[in-house]
Amino acid sequence: MQPKIDSTADALAQSLRESIANGELHDGMRLVERELAGRFSVSRIPLREALKKLEAEGLIEIYPNRGAVVRALEPSDVEEIYAMRMLLEGDAIYRAVKRMDEETLVRAELVHRLLGKTKTADKQGELNREFHELLYAPCGNGRQLKAIRELRGQVERYERLQSMLLADTEAFQHEHAAILQACRERDARGARAMTVAHLTSAKQIVERVVTQARPEGRR
Repeated sequence: MQPKIDSTADALAQSLRESIANGELHDGMRLVERELAGRFSVSRIPLREALKKLEAEGLIEIYPNRGAVVRALEPSDVEEIYAMRMLLEGDAIYRAVKRMDEETLVRAELVHRLLGKTKTADKQGELNREFHELLYAPCGNGRQLKAIRELRGQVERYERLQSMLLADTEAFQHEHAAILQACRERDARGARAMTVAHLTSAKQIVERVVTQARPEGRR
């Protein structure tokens, strides 16, 4: 019985992550167990497990006697998240470059080209995620890759909802091209430096979005 609950909880968690990323479940929104159980046609047991997963990932907050709400980030959260991302992603690509094969580079270049042609924020977010995951995967550290995914998940909604990355496609494409070139040249230090610079650009966008979303008195 337990494996079925775990499997259902994982599927629910993924559906809720996507709903948060695309803005269907927005910052500060209450997640009512009864409503969610009805929507997904599940019992509350796997639903509660799914909510615990999202709480551990920093996507929601669960309050005693009040239930769960979608967590809204503060500027200090953005600072901490991107500081961690720069450390983890910079290190991941540094080590991955030394193990990267031709197939990985070809696939990353294809995703890079598709990213430059897409016209929707959701698709762009999907391709952007795939691009980076392809390049980081050869580092071989599963826990590190999981942490990177979770940190990205905490800020992805701010990128996708405001279409900010879509507006800055050209700049981001140049940065992606530079990262790819460093990987092709087996320049691990260069790939790390360019990845950190790329994340710095993304951080500035998310900081603007988060600041604009805050009530006037809390800025």
